[in-house]
Amino acid sequence: MQPTYAGRKDICRDGQTHFAEVTVRASPGQSPSLVTLSTEALDVLRSVFGVDFEAQRHNVQAAVAAQIDTANVAGQLPHVGAMSFHAEVVDVRVSGNAGREVSGFLLSVAGMDAIGKYLVAWELSQEPERQSGKDKGGENEGDQPGQQ
Repeated sequence: MQPTYAGRKDICRDGQTHFAEVTVRASPGQSPSLVTLSTEALDVLRSVFGVDFEAQRHNVQAAVAAQIDTANVAGQLPHVGAMSFHAEVVDVRVSGNAGREVSGFLLSVAGMDAIGKYLVAWELSQEPERQSGKDKGGENEGDQPGQQ
């Protein structure tokens, strides 16, 4: 079974702390990238948000998809940028319904954080020299040891 990655976002509003946690599992897949929500995640959203369920489901799904699609914008994740991914939101936890806007924000940020953790881990797994610590010596690529 593939590992999972969780993201969390908290916000204090009117003296109350609201939070959302989103847990994802992902792997490289055929184009285009896909994002699905597990039955368990859908059940949580349905029970917490009722009539607002569809809007909050969309917030989670769209945020994870957007993070996958834009992960390499700055050029820091070239292997990720060259791949498509299939992600599943396997779990969602929320402190309650904080309203459409606040809940949507929390779910979106938590979802982006969760898939972002996976994408960074996957990128690093494609570059063994980064894992070995070669990049961490303070030397730039192409520099000879001891040169500044």
